[in-house]
Amino acid sequence: MFKVEYFPAINRIVCTVESITMDEVDAYNRAYKAELAKVKPDFTGLTDLSKGKLFTQEVAVALAPLGELSVQKGLKKWAYYTGSAVSKMQMKRMFGDIVVSFEKLEDAEAYLNS
Repeated sequence: MFKVEYFPAINRIVCTVESITMDEVDAYNRAYKAELAKVKPDFTGLTDLSKGKLFTQEVAVALAPLGELSVQKGLKKWAYYTGSAVSKMQMKRMFGDIVVSFEKLEDAEAYLNS
């Protein structure tokens, strides 16, 4: 279960992810790319993993190219928040230095708005 939205007023993609299975990877990729097509250069991104489950290794590998695709489209900053240390490590492995992790939504938004 996931939702991907673009907010043009703040030029931000927001992804809310509870889970993504291999059966959902194609749908997530399509949804993400559809929203990515709307962004302007120097856009920001936010992923809410606060209710999310860890991705399987297969899913992590399948989603990892979205980070580079976002950079090519003009990504300025991406933040995600989660209370899970394991989830933080997984995001770091998937996206490297592109993303910064936070434990609170307010902190993630403050980083993106700075």
